[in-house]
Amino acid sequence: MKLSDFKGIFEKSILTIESIRNVYGDHYEIKLKPADGAMWEAGEHGIFTLPNNKIKGKKWRGFSLASVPEEGVIILGTRTGKKISSFKKELISMKKGDQVSIRGPFGWFKIQDSVTPMVMVAGGVGITPIRSLLKQLENDLARPIELVYVSSDYYLFEDEIQAIVRNNEQITLYKTCTKEDSSVLLAKLAVKYGNNAFYYVSGSRKFIVSIKKQIKAKGVKKGRIINDPFFGY
Repeated sequence: MKLSDFKGIFEKSILTIESIRNVYGDHYEIKLKPADGAMWEAGEHGIFTLPNNKIKGKKWRGFSLASVPEEGVIILGTRTGKKISSFKKELISMKKGDQVSIRGPFGWFKIQDSVTPMVMVAGGVGITPIRSLLKQLENDLARPIELVYVSSDYYLFEDEIQAIVRNNEQITLYKTCTKEDSSVLLAKLAVKYGNNAFYYVSGSRKFIVSIKKQIKAKGVKKGRIINDPFFGY
């Protein structure tokens, strides 16, 4: 997919860097100031470019938004990986006030209704859009919400998520670090809720395929599973 595929489809706007924080290892939290009146929905993502920076290779990246409009900033969570791309190298080197361009936000990783139980499964930095859903749901006491957060080393946004969980007895957080533990837990949740819940899956493409396969094996229908495309975070 090329950047030109998005032109004329999604409106472009300019954001300014508020802060860039290296929170752990190669994990970064980026806060961007949107234009006054900018709106988006929890779970959406956007197509980002760096208009004033020279990028080698791919000129754009898709990032899921970790925040809701009420927070006043767009928050991104990302990892650079061992071999950092030209785009991310430029992005994490930017200073407060520097400009970033976004097309969107848009997407389908959204809250479906106000009553159905929700089972969320996040793999690593795939927690990014789920953080925004939890912020939207932090005062929702109408249904159970179960979050399985899988990570081998660092849990991005853990403090904020723990605070939400403490203030909402309907939300349960399970932190796992192995595929085996995650599979056992997910199987129990799939049996518990069956097709009476929506299942939200976010992470790498490989992670999403694996989790969807596990859920379907327990009889959960395809239409109950909502996944976030992994653009690279």
